[in-house]
Amino acid sequence: MTHTAILIPARDIRRGDEFDLHRHTRTAFRDAVKTTHGSIRVALTNGGEAYLPADREIRVSRPVTEALYATG
Repeated sequence: MTHTAILIPARDIRRGDEFDLHRHTRTAFRDAVKTTHGSIRVALTNGGEAYLPADREIRVSRPVTEALYATG
């Protein structure tokens, strides 16, 4: 599987996205969920959670599925 790096608001983090937080690479276990006061919560694959401002720009590495095309 290949990955692509993109810059997105934290509220757009999806399951499987990898991002750096506190000098460690984290992987989202689920999509970001809105919390109070303009923040989001992201469940992480290691069992922890990350709380981020929803509008914070964050660089993620997102898995890209490759489409198979028949050639004739």
